[in-house]
Amino acid sequence: MTTQKSGLQIVPALTEEQDKKVAELLQAVLPVLKTSPPLKVWCTNSTLVRYLHARDWSVAQAEKQLRGTLDWRKTYRPDAITWQEIEPEAVTGKQFRLGVRDKQGRAVLVMRPRNENSKIADRQLKYLVYSLEAACRAADEAGVGKMTWLIDFEGYSYRNAPPISIAMKTLNILQNHYPERLGLAVCYHPPRLFQLTWKATKPFIDPVTHKKIVFVDVHNTTAMPEHFHMESLEQCMGGSLTSEQVFSLDRYRAEMMAEDAQQQRLHAAVI
Repeated sequence: MTTQKSGLQIVPALTEEQDKKVAELLQAVLPVLKTSPPLKVWCTNSTLVRYLHARDWSVAQAEKQLRGTLDWRKTYRPDAITWQEIEPEAVTGKQFRLGVRDKQGRAVLVMRPRNENSKIADRQLKYLVYSLEAACRAADEAGVGKMTWLIDFEGYSYRNAPPISIAMKTLNILQNHYPERLGLAVCYHPPRLFQLTWKATKPFIDPVTHKKIVFVDVHNTTAMPEHFHMESLEQCMGGSLTSEQVFSLDRYRAEMMAEDAQQQRLHAAVI
C-alpha cells in the first residue's frame, strides 16, 4: 500500500490493487514516454493516479484519456510555451497565478475578464494553457496537486465576454487534459450576462467538475473568507489590496521567466 501526502489535504493511501493499476497504466504508455523527454518529466506517478481516479480506476479508460493527452502535449507542447510568446496576453493582468494559496493549500488562478485585451483566440488559449501549467507546478510543489480558479466578474460586459467557442475549448482542455486538477472554481459576482455562457456550457460539464463550481454574490460576506486569505485578495472581492498590489507585471514577468528557464533545464537533464 502506497501512502501519499498532500499538503493541507489528506489523500487516501493507495491499495495494493490500485498500486498494480498504476504500474499497469505506466507500462501501457511507457513506449510513448520514451519518445519525448518532456513527456517523461510530466507523466509522474501522481499523473497516472489522477487519470485513473478520473476514470474510476478503469485502466482501459484511463489509458485512452492519457494517450489522448500525450498526443495533445506532444503536438501542442504546453511545456515549451514561454513568457515571450504570451506576454501580450498577460500585460493587463487578466489572468495570473496568485502569489498566495487558498486555505486548502491549493494554487489560485485568478481570472479578471474585464481586463481582456485581445481578440486573438489561439493566443488566448495558449496563455490559458501556460497559466494552467504554472498553476499545476505550484500545486505539485505544495503537495496538494489541485488548483482553485477565482473568476472575478467585476466589470464583465459584452465587450470583454469570451465567445462561446473559447469557453467550450477551455472546458475541453481542462476536462480532457487536466483531470483531477481543479479543486474549486469560484465565480465571484457573476452578472446576468454570464448566464448565456453558463447555459451553453453547463450541459458539457461533467458532474464531478460541476460540483466544484460555486457562485458567490457580492453580498455574501462569509463565502470568500471560507476559501481565501482575504488580505491577499483585491478590494473589489472584499480583500485588502489594490489591483496594482495584487498583480505587478514586472514581478510576474520575472517569476514566470525564471520558471520557464527552470523547466528548460529540467527537460534537458532527462534527454
